[in-house]
Amino acid sequence: MANTTKVSARMDPELKKEAEDILDDMGLNFSVWITLATKALVNERKIPFEIKASPFYSDANIKELEKRYAEYKQDKGIEKHDLLGED
Repeated sequence: MANTTKVSARMDPELKKEAEDILDDMGLNFSVWITLATKALVNERKIPFEIKASPFYSDANIKELEKRYAEYKQDKGIEKHDLLGED
């Protein structure tokens, strides 16, 4: 085996378990995935997948949330629906 080094990282245990389950279905393990991603980074000289911000924090969504919060504060934003039921 080639000379290797140990890499440590901290992450949410549930996230790690979910990733391990997916990798296991592919016949891979976390160590192989890290090596594959690192080789792609070095060979392509870029992150080997698209990274983008969550759409939750888009300008349009923030404006909508602010509008709805303002309506809520004025008691305009509370809508009755079947799930709440009537008292």
